[in-house]
Amino acid sequence: MRENASDAGNQQERPNVEAISVEIGNYITGFTDGEGSFNVSTINRNQDFRTGWKIALSFNISQRDHTMLYLLQKTLGCGTIRERKDGVGYFEVRRIDDLIKIIIPFFERFPLKSVSKRNQFEVFKKIVSLMSQKKHFTPHGLEKILALRATIAVGRKRKYTSEEILSTFRISESSETTRRTPQKVEMI
Repeated sequence: MRENASDAGNQQERPNVEAISVEIGNYITGFTDGEGSFNVSTINRNQDFRTGWKIALSFNISQRDHTMLYLLQKTLGCGTIRERKDGVGYFEVRRIDDLIKIIIPFFERFPLKSVSKRNQFEVFKKIVSLMSQKKHFTPHGLEKILALRATIAVGRKRKYTSEEILSTFRISESSETTRRTPQKVEMI
């Protein structure tokens, strides 16, 4: 997969969501209803994080015809466009700041119409909120995020199940508890 040089993240000025025309806003929302997704795109082991897990959120749309992808990037003023080896391109927004300041306000102004996509967006907003509060750096916060992630349907198997991720905490917490808990010694 190669990254396209079109990264709106370097632009100086972001568009005001309120300035987006109703026609374009509704068009993008309708397109997203059919082709877009809001998800926890990756959860990977990473010892640089307190929990040992790195979480990446993503709003994305994939298309063979890149016209819509460029319209999204130009209108929203954020995100990257990448192309897979099979020629399918995808527009993706992963920066938490862009998700908070652009993507969420956009879909609040131009609400999704399908119940399933609207529900996916509502769950996504909760996860973004938890991450913006740095809750994903704590086992309890990560547990909340995993519970929310479980409610978002995906078309592929997840790399790690919630149980696999949470079991790493139970193991490390039990060994930590064992090290810290003083043993009672009974006198005979």
